Amino acid sequence: MDNIMWKHIYEQTDTLKELLYNEQIIEFSKIVPIHQLEKLVFVAFGSSYNCAFATKRLFEELTGIETVVYTPFDFIGENPLHRFNASHTLVVGISQPGTSSGTAQSLKLAKEEGFSVLSITERRRTPVAEIGDYYLNFLSGEEPCNAKTKGFSHSLVLLMLIAIHFAKEKGTINDDQFSIYMKEIEESIEDIPDTIERTKKWIENNPEWSNIGNFLVIGYGQNFPIALEGQLKLIETLCVPGSICELGEFSHGFHRTIGPNLNVITLQTEGYGKEVMSITNEYLKLNSGKLLTISTIEDNAEDENTISVPYRPLTASCINLAVVFQVLAAGLPELKGEDPNAPKNEDYPKLVGTR
Repeated sequence: MDNIMWKHIYEQTDTLKELLYNEQIIEFSKIVPIHQLEKLVFVAFGSSYNCAFATKRLFEELTGIETVVYTPFDFIGENPLHRFNASHTLVVGISQPGTSSGTAQSLKLAKEEGFSVLSITERRRTPVAEIGDYYLNFLSGEEPCNAKTKGFSHSLVLLMLIAIHFAKEKGTINDDQFSIYMKEIEESIEDIPDTIERTKKWIENNPEWSNIGNFLVIGYGQNFPIALEGQLKLIETLCVPGSICELGEFSHGFHRTIGPNLNVITLQTEGYGKEVMSITNEYLKLNSGKLLTISTIEDNAEDENTISVPYRPLTASCINLAVVFQVLAAGLPELKGEDPNAPKNEDYPKLVGTR
């Protein structure tokens, strides 16, 4: 079985390094009217939505620009643009292949209402790319996979870079602070090969995870969007039911599902919620079917229940937390002899016209 996902997972370290210092972001940050911007409106589906959600806090903390994230379905249905000032708002559409009909319709609506639009895609001559007043490329290369891995990492890093370049251009961070953020992103990229191997080793030691019939992912804080992305990746490749829960909500009903048939993946990171997650993990060890904790906590021992990634405080380690899920999504189906990229209900997106 030729699992093409591994090719893209392994090559992303090199391709992300190329993205890191690419001139397109510097040029874009100089031509967009950053000092006038008061609101960023992201419109995206799936992994692209998760990237925008994951960087929302970074944009707001570094630039002071209010940032909101919509799915195209919600954006078109609600049409929130009447509440925004077109002169002080940038609408950003993200679609790796550039063919999402909902994202394209959303950007057309924004243009008709007089808003400036930034399109971010991997392929240039596509419906989403052609609409934008501004354009940025993921620079990941095409990724003909059902479950995007390299594309997610590239869009995540690209949005981080936009945030810190905006902040530098706006003067909300100085040159030294800018360099510190750039260094952490670069170090996170350097961490990826080790994260891949750690996760592959965990899969080898825990082959029973390939036969799960359901799973639940629990996250909190800045990395809750990465939990969303992890749930999506595993659903896409394992093709079993998966749920997602924010840690604070877990005790408001989700806890009633705990039992020998429940398989749980938790993200434990620094910040508010760390202690509650520690208590939750100990409870799940005793009462759930299987538990995997993906941890950035330096004093957590790596055992059969834990995969550790380096702690990167400015970006909440989100790049490598996402890589763990990518490797799980590629590796677990292989243990059953299944291709994680095999077609599955491909007639449905055509039926509803989303692609």
